[in-house]
Amino acid sequence: MAEQPISQGTLTGKILIADDDVDFRSLLVRRAVHMGLTVVEVGSGTQALEALNRESFDAIVADLYMPGCSGVEVAFEARKIDPHVQAIVLTGSATLETAVEALRAGVYDYLTKPLESMNTFEISLTRALEHQRLLKENARLFAEVQRLAVTDSLTGLYNRHKLSEVLEAEIERSRRYSRALSVVMIDMDGLKRINDTRGHAVGDAVLQGVAQAIRSAVRRVDMPTRFGGDEFLVLLPEADSREAVRVAIRIFDHIARLTVEGESVSASAGVVQWEPVHATPGDFLHAVDQALYQAKRAGGHHIAMVEHDDGENVTIRAWEPEPVKA
Repeated sequence: MAEQPISQGTLTGKILIADDDVDFRSLLVRRAVHMGLTVVEVGSGTQALEALNRESFDAIVADLYMPGCSGVEVAFEARKIDPHVQAIVLTGSATLETAVEALRAGVYDYLTKPLESMNTFEISLTRALEHQRLLKENARLFAEVQRLAVTDSLTGLYNRHKLSEVLEAEIERSRRYSRALSVVMIDMDGLKRINDTRGHAVGDAVLQGVAQAIRSAVRRVDMPTRFGGDEFLVLLPEADSREAVRVAIRIFDHIARLTVEGESVSASAGVVQWEPVHATPGDFLHAVDQALYQAKRAGGHHIAMVEHDDGENVTIRAWEPEPVKA
């Protein structure tokens, strides 16, 4: 009576089976297909490496001794491409040394031919795929935790904690290499009125729309941040104050196109370029906060820029920007 698979069609995934024994390889392929897996089969180590460079796999089943290169070498190369891929090595001449070599290469399991049962192969392959999925899920969860630690949950922009880390490093780089560095601080005009009259759900939608407007207006190297409440800050490496003003105008233009629940949206902005007089990140942020204050005092929907002359004199100039021409 033929041995029956433990289960049929219960798994998903793509595996590579590499073995120069055609009959034995066919047995493995049939069992893997019964399990519901997509299978690519090759007859040498060289062909296995070619397949790895051509497409991705969830698991690899490889004979230890094959033409071209060994199963251990195939497993090692596979894990260099994808650390999550799982490998099962098969051999007809098992020794302690080869087993240790396989485990050091990151092989998940090591089976001796002839197999006591094809069910042994199925159990090993099922566990390898489950292990692979667990590793990938853990990596995804870790990446999500890392993302949440540095982003604002409402807007998806970077949060103030992440800004503090990057700002200090960028100031040091600007100081050391005399590179331009600017910031734009943005504050919503009239958001309190919207919250009071339309509710915080509409206010939150406005903040999300503004965040998207900021994202659309900045470069990939810039760092858009929700600074707190209805304030946003964009850190602009390699940008002087003139470029920062252009960014602020683009942001204003994107914000002007927003209509949320029938509410039009506007903002005020402060702009400052880092100078040696800003001894600390706090000094730098205080300067842009002062510029923003002047923009708000001018009646809102203004941009104010901190300007230093050749001496120690500082002026803050505020103006209402014209829309960007289409």
